[in-house]
Amino acid sequence: MRKSGIVVFMIAASVVFIGGIFQRHAIACDILPLMNYQRLNSAVFLAGDFAEPQAQIISELIDSASERISHVYGKPISKPRFVITADIQSAANWGANETASMHRMPWRTCIIIGPKGQNVDVIAHEWLHAEIQHRVGFFRLLKEIPVWFDEGAALTLDYRKPFLPENIDLPAEDITAVKKLKSGKSFFSNNIRQNYQASRIAVEPLIRPEQFFNDLEKIASGESFENVFLKANKSIQPTANASAD
Repeated sequence: MRKSGIVVFMIAASVVFIGGIFQRHAIACDILPLMNYQRLNSAVFLAGDFAEPQAQIISELIDSASERISHVYGKPISKPRFVITADIQSAANWGANETASMHRMPWRTCIIIGPKGQNVDVIAHEWLHAEIQHRVGFFRLLKEIPVWFDEGAALTLDYRKPFLPENIDLPAEDITAVKKLKSGKSFFSNNIRQNYQASRIAVEPLIRPEQFFNDLEKIASGESFENVFLKANKSIQPTANASAD
């Protein structure tokens, strides 16, 4: 076999191998620059027809989300790719719902924003997921960060009314129970809205905003999630507040 043939074979084999591990939407995200999409910048792609005023609004929302993260936790250093979809079908084509979804690979995160997720709350929420992965590292994230914590942390930047602590009324046992939901399969199987709300309350005493990114980087350096976030706050018990609207 010629050298060029060997190279082609190795590339094809690599694509098949990667595709067997990661879903096709993540693979597609990796080749976004080769697709015929309108681009706002090197990281934001528009999947669908967006008039100039719409594109400008999207750009401003992305900037506002970055500012929100910076204000609460510090400047984000992750560089996720964003795919902004024009309609529900376009979102579904990218493996997303009408609000948002994220596709992860070891070297990149890809955030798909659906037509109902084009607001600063959803964009900041998803971007913090990307930031957590970047700070911790893909494989350390899988090993150490439970889904309830990842989702609860993202909700600290999501100011939609159902997820504000003052609008959540759950008994203590529900807050305790959500901490057992460490995988996506368990977290997103039943009572999803309640799980989101419980996770928001559960992370409240665990995250020190001025220290959060540094704490994540401790996990990247080899410390355990339990030592960094749980043991240091073991004596603090979360409590829910007033009833939801």
